[in-house]
Amino acid sequence: MTHVPDEVLQALARLSGYDRMLETDKISAQYGVTSEWIEQQLGPSTPVSGADPATFAPSSKEMPGLPTVPNPAEKRSFRFAYDPSSQAAERRKSVEQAILCPSCGVTLGIPSIRPIKVTCPQCLQESTFQA
Repeated sequence: MTHVPDEVLQALARLSGYDRMLETDKISAQYGVTSEWIEQQLGPSTPVSGADPATFAPSSKEMPGLPTVPNPAEKRSFRFAYDPSSQAAERRKSVEQAILCPSCGVTLGIPSIRPIKVTCPQCLQESTFQA
């Protein structure tokens, strides 16, 4: 019978239910010990690194904000005439500026009205531009 490393027992102690049963069988076959012996080792004396799961509080980071000033693109270099419908022709008339989506970088044609809320059709990121 070989020694089961503490790291393996600690990882097993974090599991529960069916996952724990499968991992116990795998460890018992790998190290030549019985499942009962492993469960005895996992008793209250097994040191488990980390805190009590009931008092666990995950840390969080602030997500950086997206820019509120549009990143302009050269409108002449893009073709906006891919939709031949009359409604699209009317929308193209109101396009005065081409900007890049701050999230994915796709080019968007927008009017010069500010503030304007734009939803990118590529990544569905909603941005509000002030200037």
